[in-house]
Amino acid sequence: MLGAARVLGLITDWRLTIAHPDFADWATVAAYCVAAILTARAARLAAAEESKHERLFWLVATWLLIVLAINELLDLQTLFTVIGRAHAQANGWYEGRRSVQYAFVVALGAGALIAGATLLWLMKGMHGTVRLALAGFVFIGLFILARASSIHHLEDVLGRGPAMFNLGSMQEVAGIAIVAVAAVMYGRASRTGGKVISSRFND
Repeated sequence: MLGAARVLGLITDWRLTIAHPDFADWATVAAYCVAAILTARAARLAAAEESKHERLFWLVATWLLIVLAINELLDLQTLFTVIGRAHAQANGWYEGRRSVQYAFVVALGAGALIAGATLLWLMKGMHGTVRLALAGFVFIGLFILARASSIHHLEDVLGRGPAMFNLGSMQEVAGIAIVAVAAVMYGRASRTGGKVISSRFND
């Protein structure tokens, strides 16, 4: 079991890691905030079109982007990782952590794919930009899952590229960009009188 002093030490180490965010961190946070503004605007437009389901999607997307921005700045997954590692060491299964990590990644990956496929099916009657935004969130989720897994060869791949803005940061921002573009396209469809809502979801 982890003692209180050990947990406090881990939290202190984590706080030191978030004290000096780099350029990639701030750029990613800014991207999340811009995307959140655009999805909030899409939610307002969906409300004007009286599309309850699409409005709900864009509202959830807005809050999720805000949460992800906070997570990017605070690096919460690192805190969970170091606590999990310390727990493994304290309970004697640290040497076998790789099998646990792989099982964790496989289980979460399978769950994410099932959830994504289910959501895509439920959203098949909605505007195509909603499904595009969901694809962007799946892209972001895969990156976060890979980063949180702490599997070394994945960390090596994500760490490649320029030191200021590595491959992992590029992948995360690419997912954010997909969501942002989807929100902009939704807004344009609404302004130009395009078919934004589907009869399947009309009340």
